Amino acid sequence: MEKGAAVNTRLAYQRDLLHFARFWHQSTGEELTVALAQRIRPTHLRAYLGHCLREKLAKSTMQRRVAAIRSWFVYLQRHGRVTGNPARLIATPKTGIRLPRAPSEEDTIRLIEIPAPGEAERAQDQPWLAARDAAIMELLYGSGLRIGELCGLDHGRLQMAMREVRVIGKGNKERIVPLSTVSLATLERYLGLLKNRVGVLESDKPVFIGQKWPELQQRLNPRQVQRLVQQRRRWLGLPEKITPHALRHAFATHLLQAGADLRSIQEMLGHGSLSTTQRYTHLDRAGLARIYDAAHPRAHKRETGRNEVEQAGEKGQSNP
Repeated sequence: MEKGAAVNTRLAYQRDLLHFARFWHQSTGEELTVALAQRIRPTHLRAYLGHCLREKLAKSTMQRRVAAIRSWFVYLQRHGRVTGNPARLIATPKTGIRLPRAPSEEDTIRLIEIPAPGEAERAQDQPWLAARDAAIMELLYGSGLRIGELCGLDHGRLQMAMREVRVIGKGNKERIVPLSTVSLATLERYLGLLKNRVGVLESDKPVFIGQKWPELQQRLNPRQVQRLVQQRRRWLGLPEKITPHALRHAFATHLLQAGADLRSIQEMLGHGSLSTTQRYTHLDRAGLARIYDAAHPRAHKRETGRNEVEQAGEKGQSNP
């Protein structure tokens, strides 16, 4: 809470600490309390990691659990409840680079533009819902929003005249993301139909609402967005790996392939570290090489120099 971490992060750390507490109880027969924290040694934590390995947990999960315990001890130290942090002496399991899996540009466009049969039928009865779904798909890919960011959008964060949207991302950090021309037009159509249904679009009300509004005045659930993508994906026969988050990866990957710089992509994605954004460079080495050859002055000079050498060689052969 003090760090302003996202709700999902807090819940994950809570689960991690409870998991360690259960291990402690099974190992020692004692309930883990703050008073007992001073007795925890690195050997206990190594035994806990061994327990996690036997449970066949992913290395990334084990990393997070050690980080949760380490953060707990930092908190206890700050409040004078313990004198040391045994978790600092524990080496966490190393993981390889997890490359984002982005769908191809062709598959992405098909997913966005072709609704499933059920959507087409609904477009006649409830056109505002069809317009909503179209706007959702455009924003997931056109602006690279996380599914939680999209569902959390309020009308006051849309800046249509500026073609921008102010997004609250991880750690309650705000960033500004541009709207593409297509996204803007699709969003304007949806908002026009939505206004006819709900009346005034108040700044603190959600942009994307559920089908049962106003009986249930709830913003759209992330599961509904996942279901929308799933229906379209299966209707088109696309790979199961194409999820709402994969559209975010597609947003970044396709921008990079088109020559956008990493710093701009980092800002639009809301990554705290450039190293996170750099994962996308592993996906298209050939594309980066093409951009380099097209843009870098020395690349042109190298090519020019090679041609001159070849021409000189040809002249030498023709003039003995």
